[in-house]
Amino acid sequence: MTSTFLRARPDTGLDILNRRNADDTEVTWMEQNWMFFSWAFFLFGAGCLITLRFHNKFYSSPRNRQIWLGWLSVVMYCLHQSEEHAYDLRGWRYSFVPYFNLGPIHDIFSDICAEDNPSCPLDPKITLYVNIYAIWVGFGGCMVAATLSDRFLLAAAINWGVAVVNGLGGHILPALLTQSYNPGVIQSIVMVPLGIYIVRESGNALTCIGTGVLFHALLISCVNVIFRLHTPETVTTIIFMVVPGLILPLFIANAVYKQNQKKST
Repeated sequence: MTSTFLRARPDTGLDILNRRNADDTEVTWMEQNWMFFSWAFFLFGAGCLITLRFHNKFYSSPRNRQIWLGWLSVVMYCLHQSEEHAYDLRGWRYSFVPYFNLGPIHDIFSDICAEDNPSCPLDPKITLYVNIYAIWVGFGGCMVAATLSDRFLLAAAINWGVAVVNGLGGHILPALLTQSYNPGVIQSIVMVPLGIYIVRESGNALTCIGTGVLFHALLISCVNVIFRLHTPETVTTIIFMVVPGLILPLFIANAVYKQNQKKST
């Protein structure tokens, strides 16, 4: 049964930020405020992409259009992070973590999450490292590699595959099933159809969506490992996010590139 504290309120997110993490460490300034950097990245990135979109010499190149759409995944997801973790459309601060902890995940972890602990299974520390290493490092790193080399171009579409799975499974479907708003769903209404179009155009839609599903399966596994095996939150989260968010997409993109090169010779 869900505790009274865990019932969503406008100040539930702030309560979590003012408590301690699940590992009994203090919630740091960065854990409280990283999402405002995402908002700044969104504004800066959107400005750059709009400028490049209307730069005919740049956008007329098919390869550059792929790169542009790939960087759009980073920019769009930074906006997604802002709705989830800064202020949602109701004006609630840091509302995704209590939304997540109140959902089906709460039942999955009911044997290890105390009823009066609103920071379980997600706490501000895990949330920080998931978002920084999956999106800033993962999505961003994939796009740096794709920008520098054609062999990693597919990683741009794989980013969108991860975004589609997250937006559809984590936001749009729950909103339809519960007939209620959740933090991140409004941005997802734009992100998901756009992502579906881009992964279809890549010619590797199943690969992109499959990687997105694997990414989220590893996210749940990460939380399991932390709480059931009592591993360090920081190190565990970084490993579990960098592997499916950066290393795997680049490996897949390179493998597909090599396969296509063999077919063309």
